[in-house]
Amino acid sequence: MIDNNQPTMQVPSVYHRKIGNITVTAISDGGMQLPFWPYYELEEEKGAEILTGKFQPSPPHLNTNCFVVNVSGNLTLIDTGMGTNFGPAVGHLMPNLKAAGISAEDIKTVLLTHIHPDHTNGLILADGTKAFPNAEVVVHETEYHYWMDENNMSKDANENEQANFKLAKVALTPYANSIRTFSKGDLEPVHGIKAIEAPGHTSGHTAYLIESNEDKLLIWGDILHNATIQLLRPEEKLAMDNNPEQAATTRKRILELAVSETLLVSGMHLDFPGFSYIKKEGDHYVQVQERWKTEL
Repeated sequence: MIDNNQPTMQVPSVYHRKIGNITVTAISDGGMQLPFWPYYELEEEKGAEILTGKFQPSPPHLNTNCFVVNVSGNLTLIDTGMGTNFGPAVGHLMPNLKAAGISAEDIKTVLLTHIHPDHTNGLILADGTKAFPNAEVVVHETEYHYWMDENNMSKDANENEQANFKLAKVALTPYANSIRTFSKGDLEPVHGIKAIEAPGHTSGHTAYLIESNEDKLLIWGDILHNATIQLLRPEEKLAMDNNPEQAATTRKRILELAVSETLLVSGMHLDFPGFSYIKKEGDHYVQVQERWKTEL
């Protein structure tokens, strides 16, 4: 007898969530395993103890999410994932958008939390052309000017950061005539989506608050890279942080905001689909994932 039930892939990773009259669709771009070295103040043995104690993979796994926000029929994509440069485990945004019934041509705005390659490489297809031909790219002006400044690139000796500068320019160049930046005073860079400055991970890193009919969702970008480690140890810094001390301070501020306002949150590196609440217990935090719902 031939057994044909030997799946090698999950079904498309798409999840819809209503926020008042706004529909938010979480789209998984995939995920990959990382080493411990980015957590440069955390001993590997201790990191493995934390993860395995919570039944999490060790070394840590990095999930990547993107979000489509539908405000009155206008589609905004928040971040674009890793694109085609990081192997087959990631770069699944485009087929998962299709599975969600969303055409790349229908995306009117790509709103960036920041310009690291795991958030912007999906702006382009494998041939270097626009993945979202009708979209305007919107990003905080501090973030954009930092990554486009040749002086910043030339004075940064870190090899990984040098590569990030180059990837940023490759991803954004096709959109050169359709990039709009916003400043600190612009509290709603896209209709229905409010900006909350969250610097440290990068200079212009931004979280976004979606609010409708007293229902709220905070999409916080890279406030957490690994929830298991950084909720238990919110002071934990990463080598990818542009300003590690500021990033830790910002992380605590955003976590406190989520706790004090009982905000529904999600982020690019929370386990899919990520919709959760945050509780504070002593000197650390706990993630309470929202129940998966079959209905909207």
